Amino acid sequence: MSNSLSRFSATAAALVFTIFAALAFAPDAAAQQRGGGTRFDVTNYRIEAELRPAEHILRANADVTFTPLDTTRSVVFELNGALKVESIERHGKPLANFVQDPAGLESIGPNVRVDLGEIVQANTPVTLRFRWSGALVTAEGGPLVTRRLAYVGNEGSYLMYAARWFPFHDYAADRATSDITVIVPTGFQVAGSSDEPPTQTPGAAGTTRYRFVHRQPALIGNIAAGRYVTRTLRIGGYELQFFVQPGNEARVERFGEVFGQALQFYTKQYGTPAFGTRYTIAQIDDESLEAYAAPGMQFLSASFFDQARPAKEERLQREAAYQWWGFTVALKSFDDAWLSQGLAEWSAFALRESTLTGAQLDATQRDMQERALMFEQSASILRAPSQLDDTSPQYQSIVFYKGAMVFRMLRETIGKEKFDGLLRALFEQYRGKSVSIDDFERLASKEMGTNMRYFFARWVEGTGVPEFTVDYQIIRTRTNKFRARGTVKQNFEGLRMPIEVMLRAEGDSQNQITTVRIDDKSEDFDFESQGAPLEVIVDPNNKILRLSEDLRISVVARRGIELYREGQYAEAQRQLEEALKLDKSNSWVYYNLGLIYLEQRNYDPALDNFDAALNGNLKPSWIEVWAHIKRGNAYDAKGDRARATSEYNKAVETGINYDNAQTVAKGFLATPYDPRAASQQQQAASSN
Repeated sequence: MSNSLSRFSATAAALVFTIFAALAFAPDAAAQQRGGGTRFDVTNYRIEAELRPAEHILRANADVTFTPLDTTRSVVFELNGALKVESIERHGKPLANFVQDPAGLESIGPNVRVDLGEIVQANTPVTLRFRWSGALVTAEGGPLVTRRLAYVGNEGSYLMYAARWFPFHDYAADRATSDITVIVPTGFQVAGSSDEPPTQTPGAAGTTRYRFVHRQPALIGNIAAGRYVTRTLRIGGYELQFFVQPGNEARVERFGEVFGQALQFYTKQYGTPAFGTRYTIAQIDDESLEAYAAPGMQFLSASFFDQARPAKEERLQREAAYQWWGFTVALKSFDDAWLSQGLAEWSAFALRESTLTGAQLDATQRDMQERALMFEQSASILRAPSQLDDTSPQYQSIVFYKGAMVFRMLRETIGKEKFDGLLRALFEQYRGKSVSIDDFERLASKEMGTNMRYFFARWVEGTGVPEFTVDYQIIRTRTNKFRARGTVKQNFEGLRMPIEVMLRAEGDSQNQITTVRIDDKSEDFDFESQGAPLEVIVDPNNKILRLSEDLRISVVARRGIELYREGQYAEAQRQLEEALKLDKSNSWVYYNLGLIYLEQRNYDPALDNFDAALNGNLKPSWIEVWAHIKRGNAYDAKGDRARATSEYNKAVETGINYDNAQTVAKGFLATPYDPRAASQQQQAASSN
C-alpha cells in the first residue's frame, strides 16, 4: 500500500489564484487556514457515482456530514484535481462562495475551500451536498505524478481512496461510515470495499447499480469495475472473492492459498479483523500502484497475474496484514505510518519465520537487515513520513524494513511472550480506534511495567546503528576442554538490549549460542567447548540493526541489486564494483555482477564474474549451485551446448536445492536456455 502525500508545484498564475481565493473568505477563516486549517471530523458519506467507461467520465454527488472541532465559517476538503465541483448545497440552498484550487495551499494538494455562509459552532454537525464530475484518464490531478490511482475506461476502472476521487479530509486518519452506490453499464461487474454483502439492482436503461455500505467507520471509497471473471474460494473460514480479467485466472488458486494462510496466521496471532470474513481481490492495470490495500479489499496490478513475472507472494503476505494494522486499528495521522506499514512488514516476516528453515530462513533474516540499513541515515522512523516521498526507496527502507527490524528488536528486548501479548493488547485496545506512536509507547511501558522511553528514543526517533567488536582469550581446562572468555563491546552510549553471541569450535556438531545483555558499552561472555574455538560471532541470526565490515559491503551491494531490479544497469554495476573494492572475495557481489552482464547479453564478463563467485568465499552457500546454473545459461546463450550441459551437471552434483535450483538445472539439461525469452521475463519483472 502506498500512502503518498501530494507534492504539487504551483505556477505563478495558480499562486495568484490561490491568494485571490483566500480573500473571498471571512478573516477568521483565512486565519484558520494559515494556522493549518479548521479541524473537523467527517462522520458519514452518502455517495452516488456513475462511471461512463466509454467516455472515461465520472459523475457523482454526495451528502457529506461532518462535525467542526473549532468554531468556524469555512472548511477545506481535498479533491482530485482532474474533477470539477459543479455545485455545493447546504439545507437545500446553493453555497455561492466555494473555490476549487487545483494546486492547493501549503502543498496539501488540490482542494475545495467552502464558505458555509455563517459561523458554525464547534461540535455542530453539518451536511453539505457536493456535485462533481470529470475525466479520469491519466495521473494528472492525483497525488502521484507517475501513477494513477483513479481511472475510468472500458478495459477496467478503479477508484482508490488515496486518489481523492470524492471530497475528503485528513488523509489516512479520518474514517467515516458510508453508503455508496456505483452505476455502471450492464455487463460490468463491480468490486468494492464494504462491511456487509454488496447488493446489485437494475438501473436506468442499460445500467446496473451496485451498493456498498460501511456501518463502521473506515477509509472508504475503494471501487473496481470491469468485465471481470469472478471466482470465490473458501479457505480457513474466509471467503475470498477474486475479480480478474479474462485469461488471468491461472494464479487465482495459488493466490487464494497465500492470502488464506496469511489471514489465518494473523487472526491467530492478533484477533479477528474488522472486515469480517469476506475478502475481495480485484485486478487493475499496470499504470497504477503495484498493490493497494483497502478495508476488506486488495487491488493487484495486472503484473501479479502475468505468469512470465514473479508471483511476489511475500508482497501478498504484507498486503493482507494491513487489514489488522491500518484498518482494524487505524492511525491518528500519517506521521504514525510505522504502526501500519512497519507492523504489516513485521507481521509478514513473522509468518515467513514460522514456515521457513535453514538457508531460506537465514536469507530472509539477512535480507530484511540489509534492506533496513540501505538508507538508515536518511531520516528516523518518526520523521520519514514528513521528510521523505513515501514511494521512494529511502522511505520504504526506513519505514517498512527498518520498521520491521525495530519490532523484531523489541521482541528480542522484552521476550517473545510479552511481545506477542503487547501486540494483542494494541489490537484489542485500539480496535476501531486510532492510535499514535506515542500511544503505543505508553502501552508498551504499561504492559512491561517499566519505562520504554530508552527504546523508542533510540530506534524510532533516532538514526544510527551500533557496531560490535569481540575480544576473547582461549584457555585449556584441566579436563582437556577449552574455554573462550571475552567481552562484547559496542560504540553507542546507553544501549540496552540482549545480543546473541555464537561460538564455532573444531569438531563440535552444533555451534553454541548464548545471550548477553548489553546495558552500556560492553558485556562479558564465557563459553566451554570440546574442540578448539575457531570464531566468536556477534548476532549470528541477524536480529539486530548494526554495522560490521561485511554488512557495509552487503548494503552497498544491496543498493546495486535494487538498481538492477529497476533496470538501471550502469549505476547498479557501479555500486557492485564499489562493494568489490571493499571485499574482493565476495561471491555474492560477483554473482550479482554476473547477472547484470548476463541480462545485457555480455556473456564473457558474465562467465568471468560467475567463475569469480565460485572461487570466492561462497557466502551464502547457495551461490555454488546458482553460479553453475548461470554459467550454463551464458554458455547456452553463446551456442556452446557442451559447456552449458557441463555446468548444469555440476549444479546438480552440488545437491543444493535452494530456491528450487535442482529442478531448474534439470530443466536446462532438457531444454537449452533462451536469452530472448529470459530477457522478456526480466524486463517484465523489472517494470513492476
